[in-house]
Amino acid sequence: DPAATHSHSGPAEYYRLRSFSITPSGIFNLGDSFRSRRSRSNGSVASTTSSNSDDLRELRDRLPSGASVSSVEAGRTAAAAGAAGTADAPRVPCFKVAMLGASGVGKTTLTYQFTTSEYICAYDTSLDEEFGQKTVSVLLDGQESDLEIVDHPAAEMSAEAFCATYNPDVFVVVYSVVERRTFQAAEDILLFLWKSDYMTTRGVVLVGNKADLERKREVSTSEGRRLANSCSCKFIETSSGLDHNVDELLVGLLAQVQLNPRREALSRRKGRKKRGPPPTPSNSGGGASTGKRILRHLLGIKRKARSCENLLVL
Repeated sequence: DPAATHSHSGPAEYYRLRSFSITPSGIFNLGDSFRSRRSRSNGSVASTTSSNSDDLRELRDRLPSGASVSSVEAGRTAAAAGAAGTADAPRVPCFKVAMLGASGVGKTTLTYQFTTSEYICAYDTSLDEEFGQKTVSVLLDGQESDLEIVDHPAAEMSAEAFCATYNPDVFVVVYSVVERRTFQAAEDILLFLWKSDYMTTRGVVLVGNKADLERKREVSTSEGRRLANSCSCKFIETSSGLDHNVDELLVGLLAQVQLNPRREALSRRKGRKKRGPPPTPSNSGGGASTGKRILRHLLGIKRKARSCENLLVL
């Protein structure tokens, strides 16, 4: 089963929970809080209030401004109440997220920003050593999930090896809008995912990062959108420098992975079907009906353009 589960039960261990709600006007960030994980070991839960109170006091001193300890206190109460039955602790679905793309596009910075609502220094070179795997706990409209973000340097592992090793549930293909070579690398990765049939059963999001560096831009928004449309994947531009659209991407990834069962069912109904490039004015051919074909194609592009930038739907 690609959706593994994690038990949120453990002794005096706290994790950050990022909370969001989907509203008619978009994604609303409800802030970060801390909760306790109880251990699977029955004995470790028996150490109750005094040690937990000390932990809470220490945690409260270390919390960033704006973070909440109310959920930590709730977690402490739940831990004490559940000491007799840790086997019944709720299990949280966990999904693997693949961060793919050329070196230097900002995959590691995006991954780090996923973990917190606090602004980080996006161009801090010390983050270059932060690659690896990070688990982000997300509460979306009352339902909790874990996203295991897997980020490896592109030079260390090819897309093929990455997929074979981790079997991700959703793919993030990142390029930098200020470096065209990274856009071409993203196109190659999307082609691999398409040829390997990953796109029929799993969500794929194309991300144009560093959108804040507008004066240095080499890849237009419309180019990124066209590439996403040609591959039938999702598209968003982000700026880890301004923390722009990072929450939207995080929530969109969770939405896309939750849509995988519908995606698989749709694929089974349609059967495996090779997709060629979409018709364009340059390859639509001549004749009296050419104009009608082009018009139908352009109308289709407009419908797809709206859909490809909505990460909450198929």
